[in-house]
Amino acid sequence: MGSSLTFRLGLLSCLYFSQGLPFGFLSQALPALLRNYDVSLEKIGLVSLVALPWAFKFLWAPYVDHYGSARFGRRKSWIIPMQAGFMLCLLLLGTLDPQTLAGDGFYVLLVILFLSNLIAATQDIATDGLAVSSLGPKERGMANGVQVAGYRVGMLFGGAVILVLLQHLGWFSTFVTLALLILLVSIPVWLFKEVAPADAGPLHDSPHNVFTLALAFVRQPGMWAWVLVIVFYKAGDAFGSAMSKPLLIDLGYSLEQVGWISGGVGMAAGISGALMGGWLVPRIGRVQALLGFGVLQALSLLGFWWLASGGAGGPADLQSVTLVIALEHLLGGMSTAALFTLMMDACRRPLAGTDYTMQASVQVMVAGILHSVSGFSASALGYEVHFMAAFGLALLSMLPILIWLPRAPEIQRQAWH
Repeated sequence: MGSSLTFRLGLLSCLYFSQGLPFGFLSQALPALLRNYDVSLEKIGLVSLVALPWAFKFLWAPYVDHYGSARFGRRKSWIIPMQAGFMLCLLLLGTLDPQTLAGDGFYVLLVILFLSNLIAATQDIATDGLAVSSLGPKERGMANGVQVAGYRVGMLFGGAVILVLLQHLGWFSTFVTLALLILLVSIPVWLFKEVAPADAGPLHDSPHNVFTLALAFVRQPGMWAWVLVIVFYKAGDAFGSAMSKPLLIDLGYSLEQVGWISGGVGMAAGISGALMGGWLVPRIGRVQALLGFGVLQALSLLGFWWLASGGAGGPADLQSVTLVIALEHLLGGMSTAALFTLMMDACRRPLAGTDYTMQASVQVMVAGILHSVSGFSASALGYEVHFMAAFGLALLSMLPILIWLPRAPEIQRQAWH
């Protein structure tokens, strides 16, 4: 398939690292950074809008899947320019005067961040297509573990590492350093010789409307049942974990403690879980991994219920809190690796990027909805009842797997052998 498995896994880890960096900056570093420069809370709340390309990337996925240079590489034709565009965005951020962020500079920042997220989301479509087309069915488990781990490392750099670099290097030098880092992780893409699969399809015909492609995807025998799994599989985790940090704050833990536990221990556990899950998926079987890791993920939510009910001995009991956070991230990483592997199995080779993007968009949208209502639940019911409800929802979310299994689409079954 063009290169050794080790090289391909390294290539994918570099690309997913590039995608995780802007999200980590947006979700972890930027809120604290903006507040440090006296930006109002109302403006900080607006920042989440720049992540909209990730929710709507399915709209242009067919064009990314369809167009490209067969000689240079269909996916590389998109990935290389997107990496260059992301480097340019980082350099533009470096030229921005942070002292202007409380004024007009804030809106310039929003434009640059929107462009960087648009670029990263487009790169993601091409990368997912490259992953599906360049990996054999037996290689996808480990590859998805590497994918999740690479993305989380990128988030770590985009969040905690950027804040450290800003303190020691200053604003301009920090973003120049990050741009050079993106250049470094782009080298494997240049070295990779992309081999077009025999069923890649012609490049000269017009791409189909994304809604036509989505309808054709769901109309495959048994595929509706798989979509049901995607919708519900992470529902309990999304509903429960969204309130984990507010819980810790209300229990008396400081922002620094929460940041260290979630950003340090939690991130390390999530990376370990993704790699462990990716290693186990081909060894214990995809279905067993999906169901088993899903049940374990549900059980991890009981840890937050235990904390909410007074299980930890107050703010000084960091050991208990760290254990609960670590387990939730570890098991969440394992279940994500299993889900992503089966999502790859469901992709039609000529439309790999589009099919994977559509599945991922469904999962992201459902998680976003559950995140948005979780606060109302915790406020109305209290933390204890909220986390118990999340646990119950997570267990019920395993039922679609039992509905899907006897109806599993042929395209997925072929990858299991």
